[in-house]
Amino acid sequence: MNPIGNPMIFHRYPLEEALRLTAGFGYRQLEIWPPQIEMCRTNELRREFAAYAASLGLSLVRLNTAGADYFAPLDSRRAVKAIIGGLKRDIDIAQTLGMTQLLTWEGRKPKSAKSADLHGWILDKTTSIFREVVPYGRSKGISVSVEVHPFTLGMDLDFLVELCDRVDSDFFGVTYDCCHFGVGLPNEYVKAIAKLGHRIKHVHFSDSDKVSSELHFAIGKGCLDLAAITAALKEIRFKGTMMLDLWLYPFPEAGTKSSLPHVKKVMKTLGLNGQHH
Repeated sequence: MNPIGNPMIFHRYPLEEALRLTAGFGYRQLEIWPPQIEMCRTNELRREFAAYAASLGLSLVRLNTAGADYFAPLDSRRAVKAIIGGLKRDIDIAQTLGMTQLLTWEGRKPKSAKSADLHGWILDKTTSIFREVVPYGRSKGISVSVEVHPFTLGMDLDFLVELCDRVDSDFFGVTYDCCHFGVGLPNEYVKAIAKLGHRIKHVHFSDSDKVSSELHFAIGKGCLDLAAITAALKEIRFKGTMMLDLWLYPFPEAGTKSSLPHVKKVMKTLGLNGQHH
């Protein structure tokens, strides 16, 4: 019963060393960050990367492209076209790597956009993006989820719920990141789980100081009510995938060693078997 691992937390290490460390901690499934494999520029090299990971007992599950350059704030029709094209290219790359999931985000708020814009044309355009991309992914056996950040559109939960319900696909949902929601909704991050409910497909588990955006603390090193988060996930009968996320934590090896037992206990509490679908 292991969570998904992510060698991006060892982004300062050479890739081969990061993979060996990840395997050494007992991980068997990986979420991959594109900058770590940017040298694998061809499909042949990507397949070679997947084969190397397999030789270490690691299978590639998810491509994390949140924050990709092509996903600019929506301010023109041209932006929509570029985003759709970028997402489809990343789905193709994920397929070449043998993955079944693509992680993206739902985009930043355009400058000068008002609430009426967010719940009007911006929601409409964002919906149109995923209504085209999600069926494309499904045709290749790849689901799509949005990882909400403190500064992205989905931190407005009404926006996020409406987006998911409009796209209305089992191949689309939300990645709940404990750090991101703790920073973006410091007083509502637990209640957000109940509101999102079945729309949550994946969880990036970590602690947070509820202030530092993107800094994912090792378990017990922040101030999140992780027991309440676990209880809320149990209440919605969460059965998706879970990953220990220590992005930007300055002690990734020590943090992994101390945090993994806790995350495994959470998975056992939730009845998760550690296998992706």
